[in-house]
Amino acid sequence: MKPILLVHGYSSEGEDNSVSEIYGTLPDDLRREFGANTIRKLNLSRWLSLNDGVRLDDVSYAMDRALRSPEYNDLLEGGFHVVIHSTGALVVRNWIRMFSPKPSPVENFVHLAGANFGSGLAHVGKAQIIRWARYLGTGSQGGRHILDELEFGSWKTLDLHLHFLEKGNNMREDYQVQEFCIAGSQTTKVLRAAPIRYVKEDSSDNTVRTSAANLNYTRVHIAPTSDARQLSVDELKRLVKERKKDQSVRDSNYAVEVYRSHPEVPFSVAYETAHYGEKIGIVSGSRNRKEVIPKLKRALQTPLDDTGYASTREYFEDQHQRTFDRVGGLKTSPLGWSKQAQYEAHAQIIFRLKDQYGEGVKQFDITFRTSDRSAKKVSLESLIEDDHKNKEDDGTITFYLRTQEFKKSLWLDRMSIIAPTRLEIFATESDGQEIEYLPVNLQLSSDFLRDIVKSFQTTIIDVEMLRLPTGKVFEIHEV
Repeated sequence: MKPILLVHGYSSEGEDNSVSEIYGTLPDDLRREFGANTIRKLNLSRWLSLNDGVRLDDVSYAMDRALRSPEYNDLLEGGFHVVIHSTGALVVRNWIRMFSPKPSPVENFVHLAGANFGSGLAHVGKAQIIRWARYLGTGSQGGRHILDELEFGSWKTLDLHLHFLEKGNNMREDYQVQEFCIAGSQTTKVLRAAPIRYVKEDSSDNTVRTSAANLNYTRVHIAPTSDARQLSVDELKRLVKERKKDQSVRDSNYAVEVYRSHPEVPFSVAYETAHYGEKIGIVSGSRNRKEVIPKLKRALQTPLDDTGYASTREYFEDQHQRTFDRVGGLKTSPLGWSKQAQYEAHAQIIFRLKDQYGEGVKQFDITFRTSDRSAKKVSLESLIEDDHKNKEDDGTITFYLRTQEFKKSLWLDRMSIIAPTRLEIFATESDGQEIEYLPVNLQLSSDFLRDIVKSFQTTIIDVEMLRLPTGKVFEIHEV
């Protein structure tokens, strides 16, 4: 067994935290599974996660320096495996993007509740009262920059993941890194009474949504057509006027392209597992070791080849189904917490609106208009349970959708009966009357929606909104 590097998440480092407090029983679990003599080296990393001046790039750079030190450069030379928790996913993925050769020395990369597409607690944690509470409790700051990069829709984080969609940067084919995702979908009893939705969301582990932990994602790119770029000012004003009157703009001025992460990353929801907690925490819960450790062991033992990776993917899918078969058989009292609802699949849709110059669109609204209201169909807008506008990056909003329902002892896919809908996006320039944005108006079929919105996954919709000046912005006169 090659060396294993453990990388923790945000807030694990306090003023006096010991290594055992950070990683709990995980090191001993690994030694017990593989044998103390089989694991050549077990490396427990530490990184300062609560200092306001530290950014994600800083942590990844510091990780690179540590790996290149005489004590640990054998990891770079001989290869190693990585097991992360939470924000450690972003640290390591960013290190691969910034510093790793191709192929990478990282071989099997296991995510335990990786916060790949953010955490709702990131923007809650930035509130002043939370920062002071953290400061008084741990002697540490709040880690403002790291929280910014953990907020839903962070451009920094989205661009990090989209890097691996680019030609020549595929994680599996070019870096030759095999990734595996294990997440929980449970919260602790004490948090159910907390007045913060993100510590008790369904399809979440009290910190990270299953759809945010899953590295299987879809990117949709919406951009103006070449004809749209040649629109006259008068034609643009007509379209904007129609939209301001709440009329549906029927012109097809935008084109759509769909990209999907590949190959499929093994993903599994572990039974009765939360982000943290002595009993059901994913790193060191006392009651769920049989749910987490076998999956972790299988991932670390996967050979670096297509057949082995596909076999482990099938194993993860089987374990995932076993979790939901088990949850489906649980009994819930009429006054109790709905155990099945806690596991019902959700999906995230992140809209990121930019103009043609790459600047975020500040003022916008997104509307889904579903005309088919029959009892046999569900509308996309009826699935939305939460939305969050990113506070740092303009033009970004994340929608959280319940895509599954447990009904009559069956897990029902609500996307299977999704109705077609019309997507309308309208933006305005608040600082003057001489700029207009070309409205987006797209008819999305049921098949298209099912293709881009997947249970337990994130969809990134990048929209390039055409920003056009009136004739008054620049004029030429002959004298």
